[in-house]
Amino acid sequence: MEHCAIYSHQLNFDRVVEIVRRHLPKADIEHINNDKQKCLTAIIKGGFFAKNKTLKINYRERANPSYTLEQIECDLSQNLAGMVGFIQKIQAQNKAIQNKLMIKVMAANTEMPFMAEPNITPVFSDILKEITTSFDAFVFAAPSPYFSQSTSQQFLDESLNLILDDQGLSKVEDLNVQVDAKYLDGPSADYTQEQLDRKTKSETFLRDHGIKINTHLPCMPAAENTRLRTKKEIVDRAYALMIIALRGEGVSSEEIKRPISEKNIDSFTPKELSIVHNSSLSDEQRSYATWRYESLYTLLWALNIMPNLKYPSDICDVPAIVSALIKPSPSDFLSQCTLRSSDEILTELDKTYRMHWACVDARINGQAIAGNINPSVIYERHYALNWLSHYQDQDWDNVQTNT
Repeated sequence: MEHCAIYSHQLNFDRVVEIVRRHLPKADIEHINNDKQKCLTAIIKGGFFAKNKTLKINYRERANPSYTLEQIECDLSQNLAGMVGFIQKIQAQNKAIQNKLMIKVMAANTEMPFMAEPNITPVFSDILKEITTSFDAFVFAAPSPYFSQSTSQQFLDESLNLILDDQGLSKVEDLNVQVDAKYLDGPSADYTQEQLDRKTKSETFLRDHGIKINTHLPCMPAAENTRLRTKKEIVDRAYALMIIALRGEGVSSEEIKRPISEKNIDSFTPKELSIVHNSSLSDEQRSYATWRYESLYTLLWALNIMPNLKYPSDICDVPAIVSALIKPSPSDFLSQCTLRSSDEILTELDKTYRMHWACVDARINGQAIAGNINPSVIYERHYALNWLSHYQDQDWDNVQTNT
C-alpha cells in the first residue's frame, strides 16, 4: 500500500467524491457522508490474472474551522498543533519556507488520508493531483516509490514538490498560503468588550512604535476564562530557568550544584536536565539556555519582582535578575512574590502576541523588523506568557508560540 495525508483549509467532501467518480467511471464506489464519518472507497476489479486496485479516502474536519490554532477543540486540531511543533524543531535550510509551512498547517481545516492498494497507479495519481490543486492542499508522506522527493518524511505542495523534509531540505522557492476571508472576519462578534478593548490598546501601542499591525489577529481569552499558573509553579520555574541560563553563560555543571542544593531546585524539565548534567554544551544548547534569561525576566515580572517589562529592543538586566533570585532564601523569595492579575498578564500577552506576529511576518517576507524589536526577546516573552496562561495546557518543553 502507498499512502499519504492531504491537508487543506477548504471544506468540501462532495467535491472529493465528484473528482473520484469522474476519473473512475467504471469503478465500484461506495461513500459515507454524515456528521460522524466521511469516507470513500473505490475498487477497480482485476481480471483473471490481475488483482483488484483499491483507493480509499477518509475525510475529517476541525470542530471549529479557523485560520489559527488558538483553541484545541478536537483530534484534528490537536494533530495539527503537534505537526506545527514537529516543523518548528526541523533545522530548515530555508527558514522563510518553514515559517510559511507552519502558517499553512495552522490554517488547515480538513485532513484526507489517501490510501492506494497495492500502490498509486497513474489514474490514482491523477486523482491525488486534482484534489491537491483544487483544494490548495499540502501533503504529508513517508518516502515511497511514488513519494520520492526525499528519503525521509516530507511535506509536499499542491504540485507534489518538496516543501520541507525532516532533514531540513526544501526544493521550492515559495509557498502559497491562502485563508478563507470568512474565517478572518467571523469571530469578532463573539468577543467581549474587555477583549476588544485589550486588542485596541495593543494596536495603539504598535502603531505608536511603527510596528506592523494585522487587524485580523484574534483577541486573547477573556480574564474570567483564563487560568493562570500558581505562584508556587512560577517560582519553581523561575529557579529552574535561572540555573539553565547560568549554564548557558558558562557556569560549569559542577559549579551549578551549589545553588541547586541551596535553593532545593528540583523542577527541571527533561530538556533542561540534559543541559544541567551535560559537562559540554553544544552551541545550540548554549544559545537556548542563555536566551532563557528573557523568559525568566517575564516570570519575575508576573511575580511582581520586576516592576515592568521594558520595551523589547534590548536584552534584560541579567545581574538584577540573578540577584533577585540568589540573595533571598527560597522562603523569603516566595513571600516577596505576589502574582499579577489575569487582566495584567493577558494585556501583556495580547501586545506581545501581535509584536511576535510582526517579527514572523518580517522574517517570512525578508524585511527588516519595524519598531526596533529584538525578535528573540519577543519570542521568549511570548513563550513564558503562553505558559503562564495555560495556552493549550502544554508543559514547559512543549509550549507553542503560534502567531
